Amino acid sequence: MFKFTKYKLKGQWYIVAAVLFSFSLLTLFNIFDSYSRIDYTSVLKNDEDLIFLNLIEEINKTEKNSENKINLAGDIEDLFEIFDECLSGKGYYIGYNFTVISKNKVNYALTIGRKNMLIKNY
Repeated sequence: MFKFTKYKLKGQWYIVAAVLFSFSLLTLFNIFDSYSRIDYTSVLKNDEDLIFLNLIEEINKTEKNSENKINLAGDIEDLFEIFDECLSGKGYYIGYNFTVISKNKVNYALTIGRKNMLIKNY
């Protein structure tokens, strides 16, 4: 087959071809594997639900500690303004609408969002 050697190289080409084929398959599977990985840390990066629950807790505390209907409306308005001011710099959107029913009861609609998630309460 080859005149420059005295051995006939028949089986070695199959081994070389098998190694090259295995290397190409391994490379191809590694490329596809990188596209199919799931990012489990994305849940930790999005904390709208935690912020939402903290805001609900603060609304409930403010309702419980209110003296009268007029003070409750002002306190809730201040609370929403503080949250909006603090979180708007971090890229959050806070939308709210509330109605004071009695000195310890508020009806509210709340929306907290970011580019990845939106939480609404009606």
